[in-house]
Amino acid sequence: MAREELRFEPVSKRLVSEEIARRISDAVRAGKLRKGDRLPSERALAEQFGVSRPTIREAGRLLVEAGLVTIRPGAQGGMIVASEYAPYAFLGSEPRLRPGEMFEILELRRLILPWVAQEAASYANDDDFDRMHAAVAFGRQELQRLATAPFSADSAELIVTASARFDLALAQATGNSLVLRLMDMLLRWLAPLRLMTLERKDDLVPAIDVVEQTLAALESGDRAKVAEVIEYRLQVLERALEQRSGRMPRAKRRA
Repeated sequence: MAREELRFEPVSKRLVSEEIARRISDAVRAGKLRKGDRLPSERALAEQFGVSRPTIREAGRLLVEAGLVTIRPGAQGGMIVASEYAPYAFLGSEPRLRPGEMFEILELRRLILPWVAQEAASYANDDDFDRMHAAVAFGRQELQRLATAPFSADSAELIVTASARFDLALAQATGNSLVLRLMDMLLRWLAPLRLMTLERKDDLVPAIDVVEQTLAALESGDRAKVAEVIEYRLQVLERALEQRSGRMPRAKRRA
């Protein structure tokens, strides 16, 4: 039997300033930085990232060009967050998926999300619930704004951002930092799939409704209800992608 040819993935060539800009963009997307927040000073950021101040200035220029921050002069100035729209495609950070990998990501989600939700139901504190409520409020605010605006890809990405912030808050409620990192990675890969299923304005409201239902189940303390709403969330995306791709997931093929 012939051995399979060994192939390596291309190496991503990213400037340090681009990586810094991407990390700040990720912090905006996750809700760690909100519109109007002022970032640490240029000197402080250079110390935190372990780079020179000109590198921080270049990262700032990239963020300004993307509309994510504005730069104000003076002692009370610096980089100010100007928008909470931080697209996953910023600086090529959006992962590229092969068709078969879609269902691999959904399998991983099915393994992780139910456990994370049950752990959050057990350990979430007031700060965790505040973060979840903030994610839902952000989604509702965007829906209200979009009610009188035409549908666009940006609209869908903002709703995906709200849902991702909620799931990150779930992961943080487990108290396990590795789970939080794993959830962040999973959501980055999941985002393009979710965007594929939000093609109309009518798709946006249910996406936030189900997140709010998850929050209500968590606050009720009813673990069976938590499991029920999480299973519904899983199935909605799985069915939508199966219909869109015309491919059957491995679990169904095995059955």
